[in-house]
Amino acid sequence: MAIIRIEAEAKVDDLKAKSKIRTVHIDTSVQIERCKAYRKAQIVNKSLQHFPFKSTSSYAKYEFKAAWLRDLTYLYSASQKVSQVEELYGYIDDKLNANLKTRNRLSRCLQAMESFLSKIEWDISPRTYFVRLQSHIRNTILGAYTWWNQSITHEYGGTGCVRAFEEPRELLGGKIDCSIPQCRPNNINCAIHEFFKKNEELFTSIAIAIESLSDNASKELKEAKKIIEDAKKNPNYLCDDRVCRKLGDVLIAIDGVDMDCFAANNDKEWGLLSKVLGKELINPVRDAKTLS
Repeated sequence: MAIIRIEAEAKVDDLKAKSKIRTVHIDTSVQIERCKAYRKAQIVNKSLQHFPFKSTSSYAKYEFKAAWLRDLTYLYSASQKVSQVEELYGYIDDKLNANLKTRNRLSRCLQAMESFLSKIEWDISPRTYFVRLQSHIRNTILGAYTWWNQSITHEYGGTGCVRAFEEPRELLGGKIDCSIPQCRPNNINCAIHEFFKKNEELFTSIAIAIESLSDNASKELKEAKKIIEDAKKNPNYLCDDRVCRKLGDVLIAIDGVDMDCFAANNDKEWGLLSKVLGKELINPVRDAKTLS
């Protein structure tokens, strides 16, 4: 697998050198925006169309699965418990809105509903309408990795995240499995510890930049700094999903350090990462709000 990755990245470098095209590295947040309703997705796609070469990280795919696909799977499971669209809205609102920790999930579920419902014609019976909604959700989950691969030119796999390559699957009885097994340092299957050692200088530069922000650093950046410091003592510390997920933006950014630009919808973290790594930051969602 390591040899294949090295050869693939060599081809990327060769293509860039020959074509001299502008390249962009896409964060999870922007990939999720591309899955939303047409009016939202179009804003992002128009911004990215100027970049013939688009990359992302396999770690971003892992985050995409852990957030967007996990919530779609929840939505699909919830749809099996009701019989009408309005009942589905009520069900997810009751389950997810009551807890502050799950309100982000509620937001993503509602955004997904908006995307799916906009694709269904209204002049059909309520039952047919609901069945088509279920079908849209199911097909989107099971076809998500195909969409992901078609949405980019290249995927970097420096972290060797094994969870990124475990696709959602349909079980007997129609249930969809989008579970994500735990990762722990006593059973290492990824290459994140080797990725850290290879790029330790970049990780250190980011930690120093976060330190310089002092109290102005976001909670996420402060956590990232602490993790980097601990990983310098023992890189295997990163081989734990409870740890690496708190370093997600940093991992994705460093994985795509060869690209010209970064595209993300999170200025607090990505503003610093772009500055440290010397990249232009594109935020299509922010830019759209500024122009409106």
